[in-house]
Amino acid sequence: MKLFLFLNLLTSVLLSAALVPERTIETAGTVQHIALVEGKIIAGTSAGTLEVYQLSDATKLSQTKFPNIKDFTGDEVAPKVFSVDMLGNTLLAVVQASNGARELYLIEEGKPKVLIDATANLFISKAQFVDKKHILVALLSNEIFLWDIQTKKEIYRIQPSSSHFSDFALNETKSRVASACESGEITLFDVLSGKITQVLKGGNVDNVYTVDFKKDKVLCAGQDRRGIVYTLQNSTYERFDGSFLIYAGALSPSVTLGAFAFNEQNDIVVFDLATKAKVHTLKGQKSTLNTIIFATEKELVSSSDDQFIMIWRIP
Repeated sequence: MKLFLFLNLLTSVLLSAALVPERTIETAGTVQHIALVEGKIIAGTSAGTLEVYQLSDATKLSQTKFPNIKDFTGDEVAPKVFSVDMLGNTLLAVVQASNGARELYLIEEGKPKVLIDATANLFISKAQFVDKKHILVALLSNEIFLWDIQTKKEIYRIQPSSSHFSDFALNETKSRVASACESGEITLFDVLSGKITQVLKGGNVDNVYTVDFKKDKVLCAGQDRRGIVYTLQNSTYERFDGSFLIYAGALSPSVTLGAFAFNEQNDIVVFDLATKAKVHTLKGQKSTLNTIIFATEKELVSSSDDQFIMIWRIP
């Protein structure tokens, strides 16, 4: 019996031991956003670059450089790339324009093409492919619209909340969206129609920085130091309290694990969602985390407010 308890304790200690990154990628500038699509890491940076890396060995596959813009003082600077995505071989980027405006780009065969230019005066926060014909676009004002690439027109526009937009996440089939905002409420709606289907509330009482949506779970990373995981079937939630603002979080593909940026040291803590036990602590990110993504049950990718993207492997 004593041996059994000792082995259990040893296993628990080993599982919860701190892990260091397996690989580190250094980008051209501060990482603003990353996406993970079909084994490729797509990164947008403050140096005006959209960079693509192979997840398996961290090799750089391509880099797109956007033209310099003029800032409010008239000086030429590199534009920030706020949001990135990929579908097939086509890349998507939300890029800073002059005088505070933002533009939406498609990049095919390394050639950028503007879909929505600065004259539209849309302060785009995030954009993501739904399919080859449609892009979901969110504005800072928390207006979200479905954009038809071929007709260059909006199919619908909704405003889930009057609160400032924070983040959205599509589910695996890209049929539903979970949208987060400054109020802490999460709004779910149908992608193709824009019809609101569910509102989740009570878990967070302040801004939700990032959200993830897989299967019947929605994860929220909150300014109120709460990591929340909702179950959609009954709108209940589990709460994971951090010691600092929780800037990023992610669900594993099977939704058995959840990861949060959990403390002021920029550690990522991985939880078993069924038991709420801490199973791994990932140490090495040096700045404030902005994105965490599970590639598989055993592999994560993270980025922070510096030039480094880290690839982690867990036992």
